[in-house]
Amino acid sequence: MAIIQAEFDGQAFIPCQPVQLPRGAKVGVLIPDQPPAQTPEQEQEWTKLLQEIQASEPPFGNVDEALRYSRKRPLKKSPPHSTHSH
Repeated sequence: MAIIQAEFDGQAFIPCQPVQLPRGAKVGVLIPDQPPAQTPEQEQEWTKLLQEIQASEPPFGNVDEALRYSRKRPLKKSPPHSTHSH
């Protein structure tokens, strides 16, 4: 038995990766409980954090720079760092 991730599109569950099942195969779907509602204080903290993230400058100019850094590979040529406005 395998566990996969799926996305509900409002009518059906769509697998997030390919599955090897015949058309019409019956499967079980585990539906997680709804997370508990947040308190006003928690909602305020999350809103503040989101605002800080949106206002901050990204640490890398592009995805390639982030991947090279995460893989500890030096950049061969540093492209100019672009600034993004929000």
